[in-house]
Amino acid sequence: MSGSSAGAKRKRVVLSIATKLQIVERADKGESIFVTSSDTFNGTSARKTTKGSKFDDLDRAVFEWFKQKRAEGCPVSGPLLLEKAKWFHCEMKIPEPFAASQGWLQCFKSRHGIRQLDIQGEKLSGDSDAAALYVVEFKRLVEAHDLSPDQLYNADETGLYRKVLPSKMLVSKEEKSAPGHKSSKERITVLACANASGSHKLKLVCIGKSKNPRSFKGTQMRNFPVLYYNQTKAWMNREIFKDWFFKHFVPAVRDHLRSKNLPQRAVLLLDNAPSHPSENVLKTSNDQIFVAYLPPNVTSLKQPMDQGVLEAFKRRYRKSLLRSVLEEDGDLREFYKKWTIKDAIFSCSESWDDMPNLTFRKSWRKLFPDVMDSVENVNDFESQELTAASLLEEIQNVNGFEDVDRENIEEWLLSDNDQPGYPMKDDDGLAAEAKSSAELPEESNDDAPSEKKVSIAEALNCAETLLDFLEQEADSNFSDILTLRKLRTSIKLKRCKNTKQRPLSDFPR
Repeated sequence: MSGSSAGAKRKRVVLSIATKLQIVERADKGESIFVTSSDTFNGTSARKTTKGSKFDDLDRAVFEWFKQKRAEGCPVSGPLLLEKAKWFHCEMKIPEPFAASQGWLQCFKSRHGIRQLDIQGEKLSGDSDAAALYVVEFKRLVEAHDLSPDQLYNADETGLYRKVLPSKMLVSKEEKSAPGHKSSKERITVLACANASGSHKLKLVCIGKSKNPRSFKGTQMRNFPVLYYNQTKAWMNREIFKDWFFKHFVPAVRDHLRSKNLPQRAVLLLDNAPSHPSENVLKTSNDQIFVAYLPPNVTSLKQPMDQGVLEAFKRRYRKSLLRSVLEEDGDLREFYKKWTIKDAIFSCSESWDDMPNLTFRKSWRKLFPDVMDSVENVNDFESQELTAASLLEEIQNVNGFEDVDRENIEEWLLSDNDQPGYPMKDDDGLAAEAKSSAELPEESNDDAPSEKKVSIAEALNCAETLLDFLEQEADSNFSDILTLRKLRTSIKLKRCKNTKQRPLSDFPR
């Protein structure tokens, strides 16, 4: 036994009968007793080094599959993840034998900062209990870093059909033959980001397929109203997101905070989309501007951009699109000929700039109610709300719109609501991508410190010290203490294995 544990008597944690029964029931179901899924702020950021995997391609495929399932709001249990690892091993035709063991699972979770796997079978798209817990956790985060609404940011990407129009406009033979109407669902991806006070709306990010669209010719990109990126299928990916975070988000936030005489601290709240790098990558070298990830089972309920912001933005874009068609007297031939990606981008920028500050404040109410404390007149919100009725009123009695009704307008307004802005691959696609990207370097934060080899003795001493600290604090979480005890035991077993000794915990007391 180590000197630190021998010299200090540990504080006994007394559990109620109900708590003990709950733990036993969860253990019987095969669940590891980790911290709650809402505790997502530390993850991999607390780890300085991690042991790599002997099966890098397999590890990459399983992790991409895991992130995609969590982004979809699907539960992923330990047994399910192990079965999927075996499937990928077989599908990818990896010659080395692979044992999908609990040991591999623990190492996999450690490598990727996974704090908890789920055991429930239901979909996680709307867990109101977890959402309520996360509100408390988020408030703790805000208080711990002393953040104001000006320092709380949220970003989310969405797919936008830049040419799509109400379907009942395409009724006449002339309209059905309009060149380009078959590509009316041509998509770009838009990344929107703003702070909780609404005082800082960052430039939109628009992602198209072409690096140099023909309509951009002669345009000075430094004067462009958005940040334009290209990707072969116009998707957001981790490379683009990381570039945006360090080259645009961080400098813009620093400038804004400086203008407000606020400390250079901020958090960017994100969902678990596979296009987002891990939190140990997205942070500044001094850790003062960082990201926090929403648990996947509360994203749809609490993410600010999902609380009407993106929908309001798209409604404004649709109105601008509709007016452009009306300027051509409803002639779709002329519209499809003239409406370029550059027009769409400028329209996106105008629609974003037109968003009132209160829209953003109201979007944070479910997650951070304090954001509304400084609002003087809530009735000013969306004085001109863009409803289907108001849009229908604009096109009444216009040639070519006779068959468009309110239901058709509603369908049109929501036509790309299910477009996430990043690709959702099937399992075969994930396996193929993992093999083809084997030569790519692992993503890293250029500001991250160099790796340091930590000895078993140092690790054990740190675990003992941290455990002593948690057990002496009245507000410590029991699950944190239990997790630390398990880690300490694991380190002791590793020490005994290296020295060929039996751990003292194996001997009768």
